[in-house]
Parts: sequence; structure tokens; C-alpha cells
Amino acid sequence: MRWLISLLIIVVLAAGLAMAGRYDPGYVVLVYPPWRMEISFISFVLMLVGLVVGGILLLRLTLLTLNLPRIVREQRERRAAQKRDENFAGGLKAYTEHRYQDAEQILGKWQGDATRIGVARVLAAHAAQDMRASAQRERHVREAAEHGAELAAQLFEAETLLDMKDATGALVAIQSARAIAPQHTALLRLELKARQMTGQWDEVDKLLDALTRSNAMEPATIAQLRRMAYAENLRRRAEDDRALLEYWKKVPADFKTDAFVARAAARAFMQRGGADTALDVIEAALNRDWHEDLVTLYGDVRGSSPTRQIEQAEKWLHAQPRDAQLLLTLAHLCSVQELWGKAQSYLEASLAVAPSTEAHIRMAELRTQSGQTGEACQHYQKALALCRAQ
Repeated sequence: MRWLISLLIIVVLAAGLAMAGRYDPGYVVLVYPPWRMEISFISFVLMLVGLVVGGILLLRLTLLTLNLPRIVREQRERRAAQKRDENFAGGLKAYTEHRYQDAEQILGKWQGDATRIGVARVLAAHAAQDMRASAQRERHVREAAEHGAELAAQLFEAETLLDMKDATGALVAIQSARAIAPQHTALLRLELKARQMTGQWDEVDKLLDALTRSNAMEPATIAQLRRMAYAENLRRRAEDDRALLEYWKKVPADFKTDAFVARAAARAFMQRGGADTALDVIEAALNRDWHEDLVTLYGDVRGSSPTRQIEQAEKWLHAQPRDAQLLLTLAHLCSVQELWGKAQSYLEASLAVAPSTEAHIRMAELRTQSGQTGEACQHYQKALALCRAQ
């Protein structure tokens, strides 16, 4: 459409000039002694326009000739850049298609702008790791760091070392990355995993606080990890009475009655001879939620007042009348106090509710003690049968 409009304009101008040349009486005289030339005014205008247009064309041609090397160089650079882009895209495609060998070869050798070189080397390192090529992976990680992708390189290195169970090496990479991005949530999660693997539970507790503030993990996951951290820290402090008591005071009330934390705390206090404190911990947890593991542990604690333990367990029995484990625990506590009749009745009740290997063994021991060896053998056989069935 544009060329048609241009053609119409040229035709109109040509017609106008023809009309003007036919009726215009003017002329121009050019004198350069001894020569003299007369031409019409329109011819002079056309000649002048031609000279101007020709001069412009000659000037443009001269400039084009002078700039030809630069133009050729730019074209070559554009073709080279296009080829690099195609190679980079090909490497990305190979990586996303899980053709890791092709991706590692393409992205590991790709050359271009520094920013994309760093990204390419990180992806090449990923591909090398998937091929279990450690030497290539380490080389790509170094090159990525040299080309401005140090954070991505250290993140990948930390993830890789954690997968290889090298938590110490992972922490080194994490610290290098945190110097660049101190509040990076992915780094916090990686560090959390590494601290767990190395047993640094005090640091785990601090990291959970940071992850809670940044809302980087699900609350349920954080709560579960806190339970583990509290339990592990209690176990680690079981050798120091003062440290154990001080840490237990710092544990939030909700977690003190958690079955997992309470079990760890009770065992730590038992290890230091604090049986009564262990009983208080277990009782508080059982009064909140019923857990058979804690019921079993309650029977293993030797407090200063065994009678109080029996009375407390019998109170629970009113609320849990058909709990086989509670009946077994009561039988055990009564046996410790040499209340053989009550122990036998609780064992019989436990076996009636849910027969178990431990109940049969304890009943066999009671029968043996009372001289009823035949019945004792029967209970041992039943215990053996239950063991085989499991």
C-alpha cells in the first residue's frame, strides 16, 4: 500500500512539472566566457535537484564504503550471538529433557555474557551430579562462582553435600552463601537439615525461630522439629543436673506435656536420679493426653513413694478400665511392692483385654515364684507363640 501511495505522489509531481514547463516562459542563462548557455527555468530546477540528489547518494555511498568493515563485524557478531543463544537454549532443553550428558557438555563449555555463563555452569553442575561425575561438578561450581553465580553455586553445593551425608562440608558451603544472602530462606532450611545431621540441636532451635519469623515452613512441620530439638537437647543435658533443670524451665508449657518431649525429659531425670521429677513430668503429660509409651515408662520409674504411683495408676484405671498396658503397669508396680495378689489380678485382667508377650512372661514368673511350674510353662509357651506370630 505504501509503494502505491509513493507512486501516485511521483506521478502527480511529474505531471505538475510537465504542466509548469510547458506554460512557464522563464529561462536561465549560464555564462562562462567565451561560452554561453540558455536553458528553461524548469530544466534548471530539475538539474539542480538532480545534482543535490546525486550528491546525497554519493555521500551515502562513501559513508557506506567507509563503514563496511564495521557493518560486516556487527553482522558477524549478531550471527555469533544468535548461535550462542541457540546453543544455550539447546542446553536448557537437554537439561529439562533429562539428557544430562548433552546438557553438561553444552552448558559446561558455553561462552557468552558473564551472567549467563554463571547460570550455565550451575546447570552443568546439576547435570554432572546426576551423572555422578564429581570432578566435572566441582569444576563447574568453581567456574559458576567466578562468573557471578556464587550464591547459586553454593546453594547447589550444599544440597549435593547434604544428599551425600556430608553435613560438615555442607555447612561450609552454607556459611559462604549466607555471607552473600544472610536471610535466604532456602539456606536456612538447608542449614537446619545440616545442623540436625550433626546433632547441633541448640542451633536447630535458633533456626526454627528464624524460619517461624519468615513464615518459611508449615507450622505443623516447625512444631514437629521443635519437639525433636527439645527432646534431643534434654538427652544431651542428662549428664549435668543444673543444665538439665535450667533447660527444662525454658521449654514452653505446651511442649512439656507433649508425649515425645516428656518421655525424653523423664528419662533424662531418671538418669540423674531425679525419679520423683520424672514421675511429675509423666503424670502431667498423661493427664493431658493418653500415651501407652508413657504408661510403660511410668511403671519403670522408682520414685520415693511407690504407693503413690500405684494410687495414681489406679485413678487412671477408672478412666481407662480396658487399657491392657495400664493394667500391666499396675501389675509391675504391685510386684515391686510385693503385692502378689493384686499383681496377679492385674495381670489376669491385662491378658483378658489383650494378651501380650510381656504379660505372659510376668505371669509365668509369678507362677514360678508360687511353685506352679506347670502353669508357668504354659505362659512361657504362649509368650513364645506371640513372639513367633509377630
